[in-house]
Amino acid sequence: MGSLAVDVEVMNALLLPIVLGFLLGSLLVLERKALPPRYRMRGCYRFACTGLCLIVIGFGLYMVPATLGF
Repeated sequence: MGSLAVDVEVMNALLLPIVLGFLLGSLLVLERKALPPRYRMRGCYRFACTGLCLIVIGFGLYMVPATLGF
């Protein structure tokens, strides 16, 4: 049972950069097309959200080879 839990966590770590990339991309595109300007992310908040997502994506991609055993 422990092996299944570890395998699920590894799969989660491998898929996280892909999911976050799609979420961030769709958020930025939909925000520009669908939201009025007063409801869009601006300034430091936009920079912080985008930056943190990119950092998490970077760490996830950095760990892919180690996770797969390369």
